[in-house]
Amino acid sequence: MKNQILFLGSIIFASHVALGEILVTLPQPADVLAQRHIAFEQSISNTLVSRGLERHTAKTLAKESVNDLSSAALHTKMLSTKLAVSKDDIHTYIATQALFQKRIDLRSHDDVVGMVQSIKGFITLQKDLTAIQEYIALV
Repeated sequence: MKNQILFLGSIIFASHVALGEILVTLPQPADVLAQRHIAFEQSISNTLVSRGLERHTAKTLAKESVNDLSSAALHTKMLSTKLAVSKDDIHTYIATQALFQKRIDLRSHDDVVGMVQSIKGFITLQKDLTAIQEYIALV
């Protein structure tokens, strides 16, 4: 019994030594969140630059476009999945509102309903309102 425990302990120790460096080099959650944050901000910024703004002005407006920039990419993904709207359309809407210096709160029912109505171009259907209510309950 003592030999089996020693043998298993040796195997576990060897696996930690062998795989320890690999596990350390994997992206950490904070790094992944920072990359999402940058990708969202760049998308909004690129949309504003394509509309004729200078790059530094577009970056400033992109940073101020939503209330919670750190989770905006996640909320955008959730909204696009839940409401069958493309992320590009959501980013375009947010960029348009940023031009008027209006912040969008992706946790606010009113802001999400206004965004969906603007993107889809018609009165929001009952299934969309239900999906929005489910989304708001999650966030």
